[in-house]
Amino acid sequence: MRNVKKIVIAEDHSIVREGIKALISAKHPFKIVGEARDGIEAVQLAGKLKPDLIIMDLSMPKLNGIEAIGEIKSISPESKVLVLTVHNIEEYVRASLEAGADGYLLKKSSYKELLNAIKHVIS
Repeated sequence: MRNVKKIVIAEDHSIVREGIKALISAKHPFKIVGEARDGIEAVQLAGKLKPDLIIMDLSMPKLNGIEAIGEIKSISPESKVLVLTVHNIEEYVRASLEAGADGYLLKKSSYKELLNAIKHVIS
């Protein structure tokens, strides 16, 4: 059996979270081990589960994605973070990368682009 990569999805919209979960867990060596509805939950799950990857929205309640990335990287530096967001603004890209994000993808991207980004960031 191939090495299964553990993923946490941090997204405040449940329908988007469920869609991402369905897309990436169907036929790939990925296992969704946690789902966060806000930035605080994302940080807590990262510390508890030490996932290989966290797919992180930036517009999150309680603690925004950029702040959450910084906290996640301090408690679980081996976890990779892929930002998945609607924000196509250089300021957000720069802030995410400075906080420790390992990749940045727009929500308007295709399923294939999402899978490629996940594989690239995890490898």
